[in-house]
Amino acid sequence: MKAVVLAAGLGKRLASITTEKPKVLVKVGEKTLIEHNLDKLRSLGIKQIAVVFGYKGEMVRQLLGNTVTYYEQTERLGTAHAFLQAKQFIDQSFFLGLNGDMFFTDPLKDFMRLAPPAIAVYRVEDSSRYGRFEIENGKVVSVKEKAAEPIPGFINAGVYLFPKEVFEWIEKTPLSQRKEYEITDTIQMMIDRGWRFLAYELKGFWRDIAYVSDIEEARRAISEMKAH
Repeated sequence: MKAVVLAAGLGKRLASITTEKPKVLVKVGEKTLIEHNLDKLRSLGIKQIAVVFGYKGEMVRQLLGNTVTYYEQTERLGTAHAFLQAKQFIDQSFFLGLNGDMFFTDPLKDFMRLAPPAIAVYRVEDSSRYGRFEIENGKVVSVKEKAAEPIPGFINAGVYLFPKEVFEWIEKTPLSQRKEYEITDTIQMMIDRGWRFLAYELKGFWRDIAYVSDIEEARRAISEMKAH
């Protein structure tokens, strides 16, 4: 199986530490976010990996060298648009998609045993920062907007087993209110047309690295893992 890793994020809320580098190059422990995630993919036996870069992408290329295939997202038009840049890389029925700017400890071995398509979700007590997934009988049935109040729920963890057909649906995905092509909108369209996405609850620690406090929590998670 091949993998596509999104690494085009700017990280505006991390401006104090990312003004000179892409968000995926923020360090957690001894490695950058993207190195942690590529290590995880390779531990699963995935060797053919595409990285979609954007802001200061030359720094990503300098770090990773010729170990991956590169595609550039020249305009920041959302996650679905970012995946679309790697369309020509995918020549198999399914592929793994991954947001490169998060940190998590689940090894994904159980996730990879699922019959695709599938989405990794993570339960949080306050889902107001994220969109939520409604899950029934182990399947994602709808994508909910961000809640105004802090309510618990399952959120998108940014790990996907996509069918190759996802690109056809991305090309049909309309612009969101944020003027972006969002992969969650693509997924909702596919669900509405009969695609059944299994939901896998990530185990252990997970953070979308958006704030300095997220980095600190991820570093503590690494320290705790080493202590055990």
